[in-house]
Amino acid sequence: MAGATDKELALAKVYSKSMLDLAESQGQADELLDELHELADMIDKNAALGAFLSSPTVDVTARAQTLEKAFRGKASDLLVDSLQVLNRKERLGLLRAVCDTYRLAHEESRNIVDVHITTAVPLSDTLRGKIREAAAKFAGMGVELVERVDESVIGGLTMRIGDEKLDTTVAMQLRQISEAMQQRASQEVHGGKAYVEFG
Repeated sequence: MAGATDKELALAKVYSKSMLDLAESQGQADELLDELHELADMIDKNAALGAFLSSPTVDVTARAQTLEKAFRGKASDLLVDSLQVLNRKERLGLLRAVCDTYRLAHEESRNIVDVHITTAVPLSDTLRGKIREAAAKFAGMGVELVERVDESVIGGLTMRIGDEKLDTTVAMQLRQISEAMQQRASQEVHGGKAYVEFG
């Protein structure tokens, strides 16, 4: 949900919760999740689409007509009607955040939590399975892995489950050793009696 302010995120949660409640009542929560996922991908890959949806200079009526032509009959009525509500309220700029918060609300309703994994190289299927198993045990519920590759990690991985962050990267270990060495040097310079032990 990068780029969304706290206020925008709060608004997005209100809309996505309403959409989830309605989708649940119609037995379409999973279908809407898939549609929103596809829509989020479209927005991410098509800057012109994102600009069209969020621009305050685009006439609401004209945008409503375009939404009807583009989505009615190709997507569920629930999705198209939700887009029209966001358009009328001039909140389509929140659509990317709505997609994300809907997914999180959907997962939470099914006792699933996102686990954000950052590694230096893509995970193998075997390692992915082990991480999923360990994360599910730690979280005490089902997990959905959200993977990201970052070469600066060097080795190991970082894992975030909700507000809990676990860091096993080489970079983190090097930082800890560096900090310990700086602390030891400082104590020696100032005549301190305590020394950091390296195991």
